[in-house]
Amino acid sequence: MTILPAKTADAQRIADIFNQYLGIATMVLEPRPAADYQAIIEAENCAVFVAKEAAEETVGFAYVKPYSDRGGYVLAGEITIFLAPGYQGQRIGLHLYDELLPTAHQLGYRHLTAKIWANNGASIRFHEGFGFRMVGTQVGIGFVGRKRIDTVIMERVW
Repeated sequence: MTILPAKTADAQRIADIFNQYLGIATMVLEPRPAADYQAIIEAENCAVFVAKEAAEETVGFAYVKPYSDRGGYVLAGEITIFLAPGYQGQRIGLHLYDELLPTAHQLGYRHLTAKIWANNGASIRFHEGFGFRMVGTQVGIGFVGRKRIDTVIMERVW
C-alpha cells in the first residue's frame, strides 16, 4: 500500500469510492462528480491523499479543506476519509491520517472537525485514536431513507 498526494487523475476514483456511501455514511444523497474532487485537489489550503494498491488502484482517500470561507475560521479545517468497501480494518486509514494530519498542520490548521454518523462506532474510535474528542451529537439533524440520522461532531485542537 502506498500513500500519495492526490492528482487530478485520481478525482474519478475518489468520486467512485465516495459515491458508494451515499445514504449509508454521508448526508450526501446524489452522486458527486469527479469535478467536485478535482476542485478540492487543486484548491488552496486543501490536501488530498490517496491510498493505492500495488496495482495502482486507489482504494481510499482522505482530505482536509477549510472549515469555512469566513476569515475568522482560518485555523479550522474539516477532514474526510473514505475507504473502498472491503478495505476497512487493514490500517489504510491510519496511513492516510499519518500523512494528512502533519500536512494539515503545515497548512496552518490548528483545529480539525470531523462529522460522523453517530452509529458509526468504528469511525468514532478511529478518530479518538488520533486525538479527536467528541464535541456533541446533533440529534436527528439528517433525514436519510425516511429516517432521522444523528451526527456526532469530533474535533482535534492543538
